[in-house]
Amino acid sequence: MSEKLTCPICGEPTRVYMGHARKDRLCGQHADMLKTGELTIDENGNYKIEKENNVCCICGKESDGKEVCKNCYKEIMNQYNELDKNQNSRELADYYYNLKNNIERMQVYNYVVNNIYKLFSIAWANKNLYRQAQLSERVANDAKNILEKKKSLKEQKITAKKQQDDKVIESSMNLVNRADDGHVCDSKAEAEIDNILYEYHICHAIHMPVKEILERVVLSDWYIPLGGTKGIYIEYWGMEGNKEYEKNKEEKIELYKKNSLKLIQIYKNDIDDKLNLKRELYRQLRENGWKDSEN
Repeated sequence: MSEKLTCPICGEPTRVYMGHARKDRLCGQHADMLKTGELTIDENGNYKIEKENNVCCICGKESDGKEVCKNCYKEIMNQYNELDKNQNSRELADYYYNLKNNIERMQVYNYVVNNIYKLFSIAWANKNLYRQAQLSERVANDAKNILEKKKSLKEQKITAKKQQDDKVIESSMNLVNRADDGHVCDSKAEAEIDNILYEYHICHAIHMPVKEILERVVLSDWYIPLGGTKGIYIEYWGMEGNKEYEKNKEEKIELYKKNSLKLIQIYKNDIDDKLNLKRELYRQLRENGWKDSEN
């Protein structure tokens, strides 16, 4: 039986081309690294994997010429300290390759990175405890190959994080524009108008679809029910100089008129005089059929 040739660095099968094994017995991965210069041989015939670009092979941050940066090193050592040191060299190697295969099947980027930390801890333990450098010589390259394949998962994570941040920002803005009755308004001015309605004990809903308008979807800023199917709609026109906004505004006004709906319009300048706004809003509500429950 012929001897099974294995790579002197990692123990993987030697690369064979057209029935001939490499004389240096390197596996395919390390043969490619030798070709690109990532792997070198010193005068004593020892292999050395060159460090690339002074960046961490896990997170890509500055690493001062080391395989991993300080933060990733700390995470690896946490895993290292929890590792069962009673395993022999062969058991650690089996653990390494089984874990590597499992990582390649993982679909959550955080799990991938956390287990790459563990991969490093196993490789370092095998070197420190048993002076077996095969795993420590290949772990950085294995990590880079895995992370390269998981790029899409990383992008998904970044997208999810951005969406989460956007929601936090939106939520923070909503808190600033929250009216006294708890309604979340689109602006500070709208919150002030909502507070007037609340102060007068006027039953009101915000951002309601105008069900009478069938031509297109129209959301009213406020709706004041009058009983039955009738009601009063209120619109606040708080933007100026925007052509798209002005066009939408004119279309909405026309649709309110076309469908014979009661509409109160409040303009940006009206907010400057809050006392007058209160009186005018109260007057228009009464004219459109709203009755004060106290009268």
